[in-house]
Amino acid sequence: MEILSAGLTTVILGLLYGRMIKRETPNRIGAFQALLPLGLGIVSMFIGGLAAIFLVKAAGGMANTAAGNTSFGSSLLRAFLMAGGTEEVAKLLMILLALVILKSRVKNVYEYVLIGAAVGFGFAVAEEFYYGDFVAEGNGGDYVALVGRMISVPAHMTFNMVMGEYLGRAKYIRQMGKGSPAFSTALNCALAILIPMGVHTLYDACTVFSSKLMAGEMSGILMALAGYAGLMIYEIVVLVRFRKKNESFCGMHIPYAQ
Repeated sequence: MEILSAGLTTVILGLLYGRMIKRETPNRIGAFQALLPLGLGIVSMFIGGLAAIFLVKAAGGMANTAAGNTSFGSSLLRAFLMAGGTEEVAKLLMILLALVILKSRVKNVYEYVLIGAAVGFGFAVAEEFYYGDFVAEGNGGDYVALVGRMISVPAHMTFNMVMGEYLGRAKYIRQMGKGSPAFSTALNCALAILIPMGVHTLYDACTVFSSKLMAGEMSGILMALAGYAGLMIYEIVVLVRFRKKNESFCGMHIPYAQ
């Protein structure tokens, strides 16, 4: 099942990523710039997983314990430690590494978005391959979880498209030097991690890390459905927004500075 899941994820996200690359104007990125962050995204999945294991052990295992604590706060804690926090930081590090390696090639904010999309793409494929069966096995809501996986396929890509946008905006504002560049740069850098981390953590707290869903409670299933619906709306808004604004982002040039 995990091979099929990873294959479908690769096809869907590959089509989305390919169309994003074709929309860049006036010139498109090359193969190396397209593929490097994708590979780093795969690496980020392992980094995030190891970080989650370390944090769970450091927290005395409380992030792994659902029994006896079905509060939403407990679900948020598990979701943050095991996914929303660790995974987004891992992907952020890989985006920054890609920007260091590609610093003489990245020429506008849209290419920051493409790097974010590629890292999220790579992460999603690796995650589906290794964990594709996890959410479809028992624990209250098999069918809900199956539908959720189909809805959440573009999630990592959209999280990191937003991350790439705000990192690109921060760089653009700093180089333009208008207004209050120090404050605006810091604000955009903060939004680059806080928005993806917040949406990711909230979604996972309502779904895969929900104690009530694991227990098969109706309230947990309803909360999961709300989480899936919210994520789907978020994904559509992000994808449509970037499609409409790609020319604007392409026009936000970031000249290479030695």
